[in-house]
Amino acid sequence: MAKKQEFTEQEGELLIQSLNGFTKWLNEIGVLKALEGNKRLVDFPFSTQDWLMQVEGDTVSFNTEVRKKCSFDYYKMVVLHESFHLMVQKIPNKGDATRIKDNFGDQLMKLIDIEADFYTALYYKEKLNYTLVKFLGLYFDGRTVFNDERIRPGKFERYIGSLLSVAKLFIEYPKVDSKDIEYDLYLPTIAPVYTESKLHVLVIRKKHIYLDEISATHDDFVKLMSCYKDVNDFTKQAYITKLINFIFKAFNKEIPKSIKDEIGKIKK
Repeated sequence: MAKKQEFTEQEGELLIQSLNGFTKWLNEIGVLKALEGNKRLVDFPFSTQDWLMQVEGDTVSFNTEVRKKCSFDYYKMVVLHESFHLMVQKIPNKGDATRIKDNFGDQLMKLIDIEADFYTALYYKEKLNYTLVKFLGLYFDGRTVFNDERIRPGKFERYIGSLLSVAKLFIEYPKVDSKDIEYDLYLPTIAPVYTESKLHVLVIRKKHIYLDEISATHDDFVKLMSCYKDVNDFTKQAYITKLINFIFKAFNKEIPKSIKDEIGKIKK
C-alpha cells in the first residue's frame, strides 16, 4: 500500500479548488463538454513508482512523490496538466500514453503533451493573471523534476515545443480574458540545428498545419540545453533570462521593456 505524502490541510484544499476551477473553466471555453460526467474522487498518495496520475474506477490519484522535488505551485501545475490528459484527451494512465506511442508514434504523444501544457498555461494566464515571466518561473521551480543528466532528443524537443507554444500565447495575447485566441502548437525537430542553424517546426493551428523554421544557432542551442540539463547552475533570474532570450530570438522579436523590468525585479 502506498504511504501518504504529508500535505497541509490548506494545500490539499487548494489542489481540490484548483482542479474544480480548471474543470469549470475548460467547460466554459468549450474544450470540455460533459462537465457532470467528469466527477471523481481525488486522492494524493505517495509512490516511488514511475507514474504521475492513475485512474481506478471513480478515483483519480496524483502521485505526490514529485512534490518533494518542487514548489507547491509547480506541483499544482503538474496536477492540472495531468487532469487535462484525463478529462479532455481521455488518457488516464501511463499505459494509455504508451499505447499511443506504440500505435501512433512518439511525435503524436509529444504533441498531446504540448497541447496539455498550452491549455494549462492559458488557464494560468486567463484565470490566475500570470505573466510570461511569472509562468516561466514555474519552469524554474520544477527544473529538477524531469531533467536528465544526458539530453534525450524526444524529451528536449517536447521541452522546446512547450516553451514556444506557451510563450507565443503570452506574447500574442498579453491581455487577460483574451477572446478568439488562435493558438499555435509548435512541434519541433532539433536535427537541423547542427547543420543548418535552424529548428524545423510543424505549427498546428485551429484551422490548418504548416511547416516553419526558427533561427537557432548552435550557441543558442547549447545555452538552452544548459537550462534543461545544468539545473543547479543558475539563479532564477539567470534561468528565466536565458529562456526569454531564446524565445524572442526564435520569434524574431525585441524583448519588451516591461519584460526586462519584470525580470530585473526577480531576486538573484
